Amino acid sequence: MNKQTLTVGIAAYNEEKNIDHLLKSILRQRQEIFSLEQIIVACDGCTDNTVSIVQKFVKKYNFIKLLNESERIGKSLALNKIYTLASSDFLLTFDADVLLDRNIEIELMVKVINNHPQVDLVGGRFIPIEQKNIMGNFSLISYLSFEDAFLRLNNGNNIFALVGLASLMRKKLYKKFLYPKGTISDQNYLYVMATKNNPHGFTLARRTRIYLRTVSTFNDWRILGARSVIADKENIAYFFGDEILEKYSMPKNIYFISLIKWFLKSPFYSAGSLVMNIFIRLFPYKKNIVKNGMWKLAVSSKEAIEI
Repeated sequence: MNKQTLTVGIAAYNEEKNIDHLLKSILRQRQEIFSLEQIIVACDGCTDNTVSIVQKFVKKYNFIKLLNESERIGKSLALNKIYTLASSDFLLTFDADVLLDRNIEIELMVKVINNHPQVDLVGGRFIPIEQKNIMGNFSLISYLSFEDAFLRLNNGNNIFALVGLASLMRKKLYKKFLYPKGTISDQNYLYVMATKNNPHGFTLARRTRIYLRTVSTFNDWRILGARSVIADKENIAYFFGDEILEKYSMPKNIYFISLIKWFLKSPFYSAGSLVMNIFIRLFPYKKNIVKNGMWKLAVSSKEAIEI
């Protein structure tokens, strides 16, 4: 029996610190239930050593392909190039600043989509790595408390659960559309495309262990907040209308329970994360963080992840 085929796509912009680790963690994945056809790395106008690092992998593995844009075009348009080139049964896209823990992470995601015939899109579950400074721990607890809430909202099948750093799609989904120019919230756009005609189109692979690094500076938190709290919603409403914002409704009772839970676990850092989340809403970042679908980077989350 022929195995289902899979392409991995990575959109990368100045990811020299982690791209080597990510590619190695992908190459370690076992392929008992799928066959990895190719890895496509779309370097989006990188000005660091990302391209040269990827080229070393390309020389060693003939199934790794490099797309190198001389100027930055933005993540969504880079993803379009990956969507266009891929032809496998499944496409799994990663952000370049994550790391797969075990050799079964991709297999777990493929099993989930195979066990749910109505599902066209599966999101990975992430583990934020430990932080060393106060602001980093505020950010870490903010992520964990919000994750606690969205995992309980509709059993984790909601727009918040698609973080966007690891997304597995059936071919019929990724060949159905391309992101319009100016898309900054690619994960939200993808979620809508998977669920607008199919309420069961998305689910979460809860057992995956994919590492990410949360932001660890005050300025980066403000940048991230300006995007996730304001710009993402405005962007998705522009394409799909204001009614789509109903999907962003987090019931207050669910969120409150999660806050209390994490206050009991970590009162100091929970209090700090709450203060920061209030601050970014009362005093939003005024500088232009988005231009032509490209956002200002939160650089503190781009350090190498080593486990």
